[in-house]
Amino acid sequence: MDILTLELYDVTVSEALREISRVLADHPGLPLRILTGGDEMLLHNLQRYLERAGRSAKPVREQGHWRIDATLLGGSDPAPAPRPAPPPPTLRPGLAPALPAPPPEPAAMRPLLLTRAALGSGNPGAGRRLLLGVLRELDPGVPWVGLALEATELLEDPEAATLLASLQARGTRIRVSRESLLFPDDPAGAFELIEDSLWQRLAGKGDLTII
Repeated sequence: MDILTLELYDVTVSEALREISRVLADHPGLPLRILTGGDEMLLHNLQRYLERAGRSAKPVREQGHWRIDATLLGGSDPAPAPRPAPPPPTLRPGLAPALPAPPPEPAAMRPLLLTRAALGSGNPGAGRRLLLGVLRELDPGVPWVGLALEATELLEDPEAATLLASLQARGTRIRVSRESLLFPDDPAGAFELIEDSLWQRLAGKGDLTII
């Protein structure tokens, strides 16, 4: 059986997922082999995306690179059965055939705003680790992550700052509340400052996830 090989070197997570989505739509019946570099975060996101698409994802390390063989869950990829042609529309004199409705657009994912540096209040250390776990599992479709109030403390945590930088590198923007930086020398770093009216407007419409 033919195998479709897709090379994804020097791409962001968003670019890689868009290319895989296009290939799966164009070739639903072919096994897929993906060749990519050594980026662990990219590998993790590709595995999650393929599994949600109903494919197994078996990564194999090859001289500093990764090879992922993706087949349909439950066995090898069968050739898709041909769809029967729809019957011609029955027209009444003088009437044009109705055009089919376009498929609905997928709902856009909401941005995420963090207002605390740890989840819960009982154990700060465990709460911080759990909050960072949320960021590690963040879906690539989330357009941006905002930091407000106590969450700006994450900028002073080396582990959290590194994780935020990796999210931004894959295409998820990191934005810091201007009002929450009380002093001019607060560590916004390379992250973008956001006017608070922007996220407040989204929150007022229910278009923002707040933790």
